[in-house]
Amino acid sequence: MPLQTPKKNWWEPFNKEERIWLWISIAWCIIMFIMMPLGHMWNQNVSSETYKTNPDEYAQIVDNFIKKYQRKDAQGKVITHNGKTTGIPLVEAPTKDQGDTFLVAQAWQFRPALVLKKNKTYRIHMSSLDYQHGFSLQPQNLNIQILPDYSFVITMSPNETGKFFLICNEYCMFAGEKMGHDSMVGQVIVED
Repeated sequence: MPLQTPKKNWWEPFNKEERIWLWISIAWCIIMFIMMPLGHMWNQNVSSETYKTNPDEYAQIVDNFIKKYQRKDAQGKVITHNGKTTGIPLVEAPTKDQGDTFLVAQAWQFRPALVLKKNKTYRIHMSSLDYQHGFSLQPQNLNIQILPDYSFVITMSPNETGKFFLICNEYCMFAGEKMGHDSMVGQVIVED
């Protein structure tokens, strides 16, 4: 049956269809109200540790982190995510017990590319040096908003191996044909 046009007199009681939709919406509100605290109890939310930071200081912390943990080949050359000398460095991330891991979003890249071990726990700090960026771990559907002047910390334990991609899901400007928001993709590799 098609929806009917409401009567001109709004003060008249609801008709049958309106009462059905009213009860459906009330039931949905109650379900969502119950699910919000249950999501916290089932540990379905990302940790909410955040602290204020300075972009210049954070950039220096990330650079020092990359120098300390970057992956090198047998000859001592730095290994990058794409195998070229100009690529983003590949970093062996320390576990939570060994120290913290740092990741930076900057127009139009995530750096470094992280190498994690399966079933190990990591504490990953993330910040932006310029614009608002998004951190979307694909295909796992983990989404975080990354802002300048703030460091967001997540604790994660990967439970499957493979290559995962970081995608910026917050529009962060367009620069040109080869660079811009649409090309902002990072990488996380999980190994045994």
